[in-house]
Amino acid sequence: MKTGLVLEGGALRTIFSSGVCDALLDGGALRPGADKVLSILKMESVWLYAVTALDRAEAQALLRSAGIEGDFRGLLTEREAGCAVCSGTMLEKAMRRLRSQKADTVIFTGTFALVETAKKAGFRAVAVGGAAGEDEWRRMCALADYELPHYEDWLRLE
Repeated sequence: MKTGLVLEGGALRTIFSSGVCDALLDGGALRPGADKVLSILKMESVWLYAVTALDRAEAQALLRSAGIEGDFRGLLTEREAGCAVCSGTMLEKAMRRLRSQKADTVIFTGTFALVETAKKAGFRAVAVGGAAGEDEWRRMCALADYELPHYEDWLRLE
């Protein structure tokens, strides 16, 4: 397992991608341990942003119902950005909103397509388990800089 994502105090910026559903939510419920990881990221002054294919109202409602809406500095939808969530352009727009640079920005996602997009665009990527099937997960892990099968795994490393 590729671990070792270091929290560098206010330098690291994080984008949770693809509707946040694949990386943080499972059927509308927060993945086990995700709340604690988000809390740690906030305590370490890591800025969080979400990008989504959902419309703004639906995405905000999901984040609100999961109790994590306040954890994010912002939310960028496909409609607002004028591009697909699974594009380097979307990730770069979110990065600029975070006032960050690629070297300081990490993309968390639960889909191979977004791991691949992030890597091609020059970002570091974290493959988050839970949404992908076995074959997709293997491909994600092979390409991603870090893998996080379960949020509890990161909590054990901290």
